Amino acid sequence: MPVARRFANTALKLLYRYTHGPGQRHNERLWPHVAVERDADGHVVGYSYRRRPLPLANASVARASASGTGHIIASGPSINDIDYGRLSLSGVMGVNGAIALLDRHAVRFDYYCFNDTGFVRARPELVRRVVEQELLLFTTPLCLWHVLQRMPPEALRCRLFLVENPQRRALLPARTMAQVRREHPEHELAIFDLDRALGFSRDIRKGVFDVGTVAYTALQIMAWLGYAEIVLHGVDLRNAAAAGRFYESLADRLPTTLDQYLSGHILPSFNRAASLLRESGVRIVNLSPDGALSGDPFQQRDWRALAGS
Repeated sequence: MPVARRFANTALKLLYRYTHGPGQRHNERLWPHVAVERDADGHVVGYSYRRRPLPLANASVARASASGTGHIIASGPSINDIDYGRLSLSGVMGVNGAIALLDRHAVRFDYYCFNDTGFVRARPELVRRVVEQELLLFTTPLCLWHVLQRMPPEALRCRLFLVENPQRRALLPARTMAQVRREHPEHELAIFDLDRALGFSRDIRKGVFDVGTVAYTALQIMAWLGYAEIVLHGVDLRNAAAAGRFYESLADRLPTTLDQYLSGHILPSFNRAASLLRESGVRIVNLSPDGALSGDPFQQRDWRALAGS
């Protein structure tokens, strides 16, 4: 990002903090160049950056529009043990740096998801590869702002679907989890723990819960899209700081907070979500042989089963 733009962004952020209360702090990067349009139900349907509208797929992508088996490809090192040349996959969602898999295999990503601004800032080359693909990208209004700091809108060839944290919606005041529960019934947002802000979204237009790993956001999206079986690739989670990501070397390894959030946020959320989905007939399959998601309610499977051998 150019130095002049960084200084301008910092100045605007400080001005925003001076003129807005703490309940609006999550909007400090969006102001004043982003406008968000909502429908009568409060769903995001429009997004403009510097008065330039960007087309969104929020109103055109329907709930339960998909079926069958879907795949979430993450960045855990177990990806290195899968021969994607032997697999023919459809309904594939990549998250964060999974796009680097294209350096080895001709995997087709139908969907993509990132919601971590740190990933956008640290890996702009991977982000550019994602947005240049003809896929449906699920991201947040804030992440999209960070993308647009690094490349012009015309560089985005992907379709965009914006999702939000239900507590911190774009350009609206923050809400407590108690308020979220009062305003959204269980069939929209299933809340597991108020204090830790854990839950599972049954309607991603109302918000998605972020528990410290983008794979969990992707799970909520894939379930909402309608997949009856969701296969997790590279969602290893265990010993993440030491193991690194499949595409990293020791020289360029970035830090991770997965270990910090694993026991208190990530594992409880995945376990409750998998049980919740099983009640509605959705299976969660894990390909990671030594990952943290093991045993009931997950189904363990070897990747070779996907190739029929």
